[in-house]
Amino acid sequence: MKTILVILLVLLGGVRAFGQGIVFFEGDFNAALEKAKQEGKMLFVDFYADWCGPCKRMAKDVFTLPAVGEYFNERFISVQVDTGEPANRPVVKQYKVKSLPTLAFFSAEGKLLSQSVGALAGDAFLKLAKVASGDEMSFEETYAKLKSSKNDLQLMQQVLAGAPAYVGTLEDMERAKWIARIEKLFKEYIDLKMGPELINAEDYRIINTFHQAEKPGDKLMEFMNKNMEAYLALGEGPAYYVMEYNNKMIENLARAGKEEYKKYLERIDGDMKLTYSVVPQKTMSARQRFTYLYDAEYQIFYKKDGEAYMKSMDAYLKELGDEARATDYGMAAQKVYVATGGKVPEDVILKTKEWTIKALQYMDVSLLDKINFLAMLGDTNKVLKEYEESKKCYNQAFMESMQITQEMTKAMIQMKIKQKLAELDLLKK
Repeated sequence: MKTILVILLVLLGGVRAFGQGIVFFEGDFNAALEKAKQEGKMLFVDFYADWCGPCKRMAKDVFTLPAVGEYFNERFISVQVDTGEPANRPVVKQYKVKSLPTLAFFSAEGKLLSQSVGALAGDAFLKLAKVASGDEMSFEETYAKLKSSKNDLQLMQQVLAGAPAYVGTLEDMERAKWIARIEKLFKEYIDLKMGPELINAEDYRIINTFHQAEKPGDKLMEFMNKNMEAYLALGEGPAYYVMEYNNKMIENLARAGKEEYKKYLERIDGDMKLTYSVVPQKTMSARQRFTYLYDAEYQIFYKKDGEAYMKSMDAYLKELGDEARATDYGMAAQKVYVATGGKVPEDVILKTKEWTIKALQYMDVSLLDKINFLAMLGDTNKVLKEYEESKKCYNQAFMESMQITQEMTKAMIQMKIKQKLAELDLLKK
């Protein structure tokens, strides 16, 4: 009879199945904190939103892990806070939640212990919790130990891996102080470890977090490119990371009118061929694709030749064919705005409008892209003195912005659209 009763309770949700993962408290943040105080446990908060893909992946693949559930259910009261719910806005604002998912740990008294942004794998998530609970050394303790054990690569790695979560809890001068320390430590770590031992998932995450490749010939980027075969064993991420670096160098040189940009284009099917192999090549090669794009940037940014830019981008979009997406058309139009400071020349204005309308016809265009494209179309119509059409575009952009769940982002976008509408009213008068 007891066995039957237990089975029925499990089926009806009366008890939790063993090893099922984290059991989340059914209630809001304040109620969960009160329960944590009553039970003398810490509080774990998952700040999420329904539209957030990484949030869903953590909910599906990490929170459900038996090892995660076993650790959390014993030590924490866990609660999920939907950042899109109006009732949760005060707590979202209080803890400055701006990116999702945000994973926060509090003491039983409500003190914020650590806060991490972004999805984590199960082992990294568990480590975060163990540090918060004191089962593993805290960030400050690890850093203090490192200072007395100079050049300990393992400790250096631990500090760098834990830095984002720790620094995320700090403010103003204290945050600036630690950022400077971590940047210095990162450079020392890379210099000491540059070689085969640097090629691993943890160090790649650290590099992706801290490294800023802003100049040609970046030592670390060249190392990764040279060892791309080994890096690809970690996934395609390192290839895209190095590719973005090379593309940025091409873009900077092309916009500045330096012919040297063509040497970096040559690398695409030269010493960077393996790196660029991750780019889909259905209708054209990676070299062809980026040659179109950066030759066009050279024309519009340096030569200020709208007609040459238009011909180059039309050829690129035609070559893409069915592979072209909303962002391809939107990007073609937006670069004209960036290059001209919003003063689109007459010889390109109608083509810019055509590209923007085409971008808006795609069903899978993202919300922010849609708002951006509508605002651009409004700007284009304003230049063409089609004021009523311009107003419709701005108003539609404003309506679309109502769907944005991040309040700060929403406010900034709506303020900009209101400015455009006010400027339009002045022109009409």
